[in-house]
Amino acid sequence: MTTIKIGMLGFGTVGSGVVERLTQAAAKIEQTHGLHLELTTVAVHHLHAPRQAKLPAGTRLTTVLTDVVSDPQIQLVIEVMGTVTTAKQAITTALEHGKSVITANKDLIATAGQDLIDLAHRNRCDLFYEASVAGGIPILRTLTDSYATDTIQAVTGILNGTANYILSAMTQTGQTYPRALAAAQAAGYAESDPTNDVGGLDTTYKLMILTRLAFGQQVTQAQIAPRGITTLTADQCQAAAKSGWTIKLLAQAQRQAHHLYCRVAPVALDSTHALSRIDGVQNGVAIQSQAIGESLYAGPGAGSTATANSVLNDVLVAAQRFREGTRGTAITGVTTDPLPVINLAALPQEYLLFSDLPGDILFRWATDGQFTIQPLPDGGYRTSRLTAEQCQALQVSDSIQLVPIAGTVAWPVAVKS
Repeated sequence: MTTIKIGMLGFGTVGSGVVERLTQAAAKIEQTHGLHLELTTVAVHHLHAPRQAKLPAGTRLTTVLTDVVSDPQIQLVIEVMGTVTTAKQAITTALEHGKSVITANKDLIATAGQDLIDLAHRNRCDLFYEASVAGGIPILRTLTDSYATDTIQAVTGILNGTANYILSAMTQTGQTYPRALAAAQAAGYAESDPTNDVGGLDTTYKLMILTRLAFGQQVTQAQIAPRGITTLTADQCQAAAKSGWTIKLLAQAQRQAHHLYCRVAPVALDSTHALSRIDGVQNGVAIQSQAIGESLYAGPGAGSTATANSVLNDVLVAAQRFREGTRGTAITGVTTDPLPVINLAALPQEYLLFSDLPGDILFRWATDGQFTIQPLPDGGYRTSRLTAEQCQALQVSDSIQLVPIAGTVAWPVAVKS
């Protein structure tokens, strides 16, 4: 039996879930992997704050981060603080001391992940972050392991449970956006300030991480230029549904014609596509690859138990690598020959068009703009393929809402040029 000593930074919702899962899974891990995972020290802001989980006997609480990241007895560090600057400093120190780190910090991994990965490699230790994307779905390890010999062509995901819950409520029950948001907050699915969730930034960070692993390429927030769901209405969502589409906040990245196209935006998915049936706080990721075709991975995208399970699986992998002496050998760098990154909106594609303007005005604009619009039975229009320039010309009016259409039979989600 090999004992691995672990320190943890943070003891909030996710940290409590980690403690509970570690306690519940301890016997199984010892039996199946011959590893005794010992949580020795937990760093917190306040020693006497109420906790959601009980620490194992002998585990020490401290308010000093260096008691964890600089302790020579601790071999693995779990970071679940939820900050960026402090977490980066703590993780950097831990890696410099040769400790492998497991984190759920998507903001940090999206913006500084490659630097930290390189630091881990130089210090012969590991940085794992499965829980940073899609909660309990093991999508990152799937990308790196199951697709190691395949060529990924497109990755499309519903990656934010808050936004998906709101859109599902607006579509299925006709709740207004404010009411659906309030319900999400009351159920604990949305933060008191949901800006990052409903504005698309949270999804953007997750797409940045997926893109690095799927295509070996670092993409920036500016290149993705996210659009959120705050301007959508229940009438628009229901009109789309009655005409065969389901509006979802999608993260999309696809390799095509020597370019990498990315987008985070509301998209009208064909209702026959499997992702259109990912409802509520669930997450889903569709991967299109050369050898396998399209595969779908779905499950809980948030919650302390699901996220903690992903953290604990990373802990187990890191512990095995520590025992085997193979730490710091994982190759997860970016390509030295990156493709030009273009927003997916640059490709001509069909749209759903919603507007309060009279139909004769819209038809005249369509004629002048050299495209066509077809009225939908329950409100809105379907356009012919629009160029980026035509979209820009239409959106001079604040009353115009354009939602791109995706989900063809030939290429289920990816947009064809």
